[in-house]
Amino acid sequence: MACLIPILTLCAATANLLANPGFDAGLDGWKAGAMVEAATMEDRSAARISVQQDAAVSWHTIHQTVDASPYDLFQGKADAMGCSVTAGHGVYMALEFYDENGKRLSFAQSEPVFGDDLWGEINVRGVAPGKTAKARFCLIINGRGEAWFDNATMLKLDNLAPEPLEGEVTITVTDEIVCDSIIGFGAEDDGWFYNLENRKHGVTEEDIALREKRVRWMDSDWVRMFCWHKDWNPGGDWETFTFDSPNMQSHYRTLELYQELGAVVTLTGVEWGGVNTYGQPEKFAKAIGQLFEHLIKEKGFTCVQKWILTNEPNTHFLKQGYTFERFVELHALVKAEFARRGLNVRVVGSDDTAGLGWFAACVDNEKYFETADLFSSHRYFPYADRLMAEFFFDDRLDLLNKKTPRKPFVVAEFGFHDARAGTFQNPLMEEYDYAVWTSAFIISGLNKGVAGFCVWCLHEMYYPGDAFMNYGLWDFKDNDWRIRPVYHAISNFTRKTERGDKVRKCVSSHQRCFDAAMIGSTIFWVNKSDMEMPVKFPKSFSGEVRIYTSKNVSQDSTEGHPARLTQHGFSAPPKSFGSINLKR
Repeated sequence: MACLIPILTLCAATANLLANPGFDAGLDGWKAGAMVEAATMEDRSAARISVQQDAAVSWHTIHQTVDASPYDLFQGKADAMGCSVTAGHGVYMALEFYDENGKRLSFAQSEPVFGDDLWGEINVRGVAPGKTAKARFCLIINGRGEAWFDNATMLKLDNLAPEPLEGEVTITVTDEIVCDSIIGFGAEDDGWFYNLENRKHGVTEEDIALREKRVRWMDSDWVRMFCWHKDWNPGGDWETFTFDSPNMQSHYRTLELYQELGAVVTLTGVEWGGVNTYGQPEKFAKAIGQLFEHLIKEKGFTCVQKWILTNEPNTHFLKQGYTFERFVELHALVKAEFARRGLNVRVVGSDDTAGLGWFAACVDNEKYFETADLFSSHRYFPYADRLMAEFFFDDRLDLLNKKTPRKPFVVAEFGFHDARAGTFQNPLMEEYDYAVWTSAFIISGLNKGVAGFCVWCLHEMYYPGDAFMNYGLWDFKDNDWRIRPVYHAISNFTRKTERGDKVRKCVSSHQRCFDAAMIGSTIFWVNKSDMEMPVKFPKSFSGEVRIYTSKNVSQDSTEGHPARLTQHGFSAPPKSFGSINLKR
């Protein structure tokens, strides 16, 4: 049998793998294009990439390449600054992995540096996938303007290759309550399924009935939903509201379903196509207050209980030219507006993606920390990087645990991707391994104290503008609404937990092979290895086991294959997941 060693028991990292990391010797050791030069900024040596404002938006880099092996874990850091950066993703860094023929296999990238004319640290971690021969450290500007870089570091932290394992797995159910009240589990449902685009593509009331049957069967406690500003304020003046628009009618029908189920809905603002969306903060705050008052008091949707300003602000919000200070101001104004209108709406903070810097800034800012009631992040792992989930959780929870009062952390979007993935496409989500990875990610987070998980997204559908969303727990009508394996990975949690349940930490003797967490009186487990795994639980435990494998995840409504704990254990098939209903 084989098992992966724990990430957090890392050996000593290597020395810096980069030559001339501080650019004291100009660009020696670096590969660079014509737009890159050695320069001096504030008496410090640096590299500068200059892109003219009339140039096409592209990726301009300075990089070094080192030898690497599959499962090598690398960390990259650098000081970076953007000056008058427009368009594109901005100034950031990446780790790229190549095979012996020079084909790029995978990459991991940092969030862009935010702020203008200010130095800040950017960082990224990445795991080399199978067949890796080289790893490349890249400093990048995607867009126009100037990017400055200094103090670059590339470390090899460890190698996470499988190691031999003998014997059985033992699970210790501790008395440690790592989360005393979960927010819940669910899938993003953006509320546009009932709109004109989907009707145009053949969706009927019979199809709608099937969707709603599945949503009821899943019984999610927490759902995140986009609400495009143009659905209810198409002119962007924050005064003229179209609460009866076709897209809003679709939202209402969606909310009716979750109201019936007793789920909590988090409404997330989307500003696609908006002009100077946040240029008038006071008017914006009043408009958000009016929207929520309409939904809660006039329409009666008491399920709408949480608000997120904008999706992934450390990308799009910054690209629009707004500052972190404006971000803080907007949240404070909206929270005050909720209070003025007597609306008990909780503010969800950060909602970042692809990096820790924005989240850290949100937690460290006293005014913002006081305004936010809970915090969220997104994470989409290149498939090899899923091994680094513990870093993702620890980085954020360590920051929150230093603050008083302690505020919950949730994962508001997550998933996995490979080279085929994009904003709307992710064929990887149709494969069985995606379900195993999803179970493993959630269980790992539960044992750390994460309070909720919302997967992107519920099912395939057409979004406004006729954009087809390929992500989902099941297919669109053109494939007969076919169930994907990850549907059962998520439903395993949504069906067997209740909002407010306590999470008890479990410790696995071979955590990289088999992991488990306990919510209420149910143990959730996953066998991540490709071997059958004998598992033992405490002697005081008995109960019914439910097992999902690649052979039983195509059915619509199933609880998995039944089994029982015998001699306080069971045999977990290769790459399987499930739950145990305990009798103690």
